Amino acid sequence: MRFLKHLSPGWTIVAFSLLVHLPGITSPLLDYHAYRQCQTASMARNYVRHGMHFLQPELDTEGRPRRAGTEFPIYSYLLAIGFRLFGPHDILGRFLSAIFAAWGAVLLYGFARPRLGNAVAWASGLAMSALPIHIYFTRSVQPEPMALWGLLGFLYYFDRWLNRGGGTRDWVLAVLLGALAPLLKLPFIYLIAPLWLFLGWERFRWGVFKKPAFLASGAAIAALTLAWYRYAGTAPVGVLPLTAQEHWKNLRPVLTMNLWLDHFVSRLPELCTTYPGLIFGTAGAMRLLHPSPLAGEGKDGGGRNLFLFAWLGATALYIVLLGQYGITHRYTALPFAPVCAVFIAAGIVKLRDRLPRALLIVLVLGIPLHAGLRIKHWYALEYPWVFQARDAVARLCPPDELLITNTREHPVLLYHLDRYGFAPDLEETGLQVLDGYKKTGARMLLTPTGESWARHPEWSAYFAKNARLLHGDPDYLIYRLR
Repeated sequence: MRFLKHLSPGWTIVAFSLLVHLPGITSPLLDYHAYRQCQTASMARNYVRHGMHFLQPELDTEGRPRRAGTEFPIYSYLLAIGFRLFGPHDILGRFLSAIFAAWGAVLLYGFARPRLGNAVAWASGLAMSALPIHIYFTRSVQPEPMALWGLLGFLYYFDRWLNRGGGTRDWVLAVLLGALAPLLKLPFIYLIAPLWLFLGWERFRWGVFKKPAFLASGAAIAALTLAWYRYAGTAPVGVLPLTAQEHWKNLRPVLTMNLWLDHFVSRLPELCTTYPGLIFGTAGAMRLLHPSPLAGEGKDGGGRNLFLFAWLGATALYIVLLGQYGITHRYTALPFAPVCAVFIAAGIVKLRDRLPRALLIVLVLGIPLHAGLRIKHWYALEYPWVFQARDAVARLCPPDELLITNTREHPVLLYHLDRYGFAPDLEETGLQVLDGYKKTGARMLLTPTGESWARHPEWSAYFAKNARLLHGDPDYLIYRLR
């Protein structure tokens, strides 16, 4: 293993991160949380088809393509460039996410190293790459991996500007990356705002409000974020919940026990730390509370550890403020990965000389083992028949005809069928929604025979009366509405 001495810690982190993302790297976008992945990839495909106009993101699920009020679409645009160069292959999106995951792990290493020393920083990058929530949702085709990269880049460059003698370049990069995170995922503003303020307070204490450059950085991040979402709000197709009424409705679960148990009793130990990682994280938290540097680490290793607890607290506040959205979408817990990884790494370094070596190795290896066992079912593919259905749809109607699909995973079938149209879950909307779709010219309907169709046998009588069956299959049915 002598060759390892010649590898920098950053490159070993990159190699490990890419390695853990190899499982499922060639899978079509039919695995867990295909909804968001197909929506993201469909935007990229529409960019390629309609002229690569960055300010005109379009979806497949709103009839004829029109500008949609989405988050800042830079991730989909980068994917569109890949589609244009190499063709619309799903693996390009997975590889793009994996690159941001590895880059983000190196940024975490760079942020933690001057604060906690090389050993903890290196272990932080590796630990983050081994956590279940990070392994899966940074190889999925959605903007979260890039948003997390933006958050970690903001921490790295803003800390350099404040505490490492950084100059204008670091300030500009901190602002751009700090704005990129909420531009890609608006709830990241719940993280950027408190971390920006605490980093400033850590450096200047109450004099922070007398520092023009610091205040300008926050104002610039807010202005860039606000400018995009003001523009998104003018789109003819609304996607994001931008009204106060929608936010208050989303916050209702905050007052229920279900939200707190779901996030902090279930997901945090199972997805964001693992059980072995929770042991290390607890030990790391105890060590970081001590004012002295970690044994064998840099001279300022224990000097600013309060920020790490503030980071953890800000992340907990973020997940609570997401309300129902955070309960529904597990990927929202992704920002826990880097901060939990730092605590885990500090615990590993603390216990490496205190535990028997065999026990230490078992616990460390238990982190990726737990991850593999916990999320292995997430890689299973849903709707494997969709490629057969695509051939059937192509035979039955011209390529420009709108298609209606009945599924809870709204954009998934249209994306893989390569069609525009509408994607209701008829169990949620009711059958009356079909009348509105028919007015737009959409009369072809595809429904899986499972899901809501199986729970509503009365629908068969409705469609027998109001539609003609064009294609019957054990997995799906295709009708033409009358």
